[in-house]
Amino acid sequence: MSANFYEVLALASKNVGFDEIKKAYRSMARQYHPDVVPLSRKEESTKKFVELQQAYETLFDPVSRQKYDLQLGYLSRYGKNVMQSKEGRTNLYKDIWEDQLSSLVSRSDDKNGRRKGAFT
Repeated sequence: MSANFYEVLALASKNVGFDEIKKAYRSMARQYHPDVVPLSRKEESTKKFVELQQAYETLFDPVSRQKYDLQLGYLSRYGKNVMQSKEGRTNLYKDIWEDQLSSLVSRSDDKNGRRKGAFT
């Protein structure tokens, strides 16, 4: 993940509706569409437009947006630099799995503790 898609679309927060996402995309697309910019800025504009499209497609689809938001949460928790190398991604996935497992064990222990207390 190179850029925050919410920032790419100039959205103030993650708590925006689909209408706001669509409106932001259309506004930005008009500015950066390769057909409307001068020839001298066409390459830069094309890159920005592709990034806008990717951001829009990700955030406008509810399933993709949920996955993206989850990824953003993990990146903010574990740091953005872990995604730069294959080893970093492997470690990130291992850390996430261990956190989830630890949480499950903790909840199970809490649940078992409540059960034991009910029978004594």
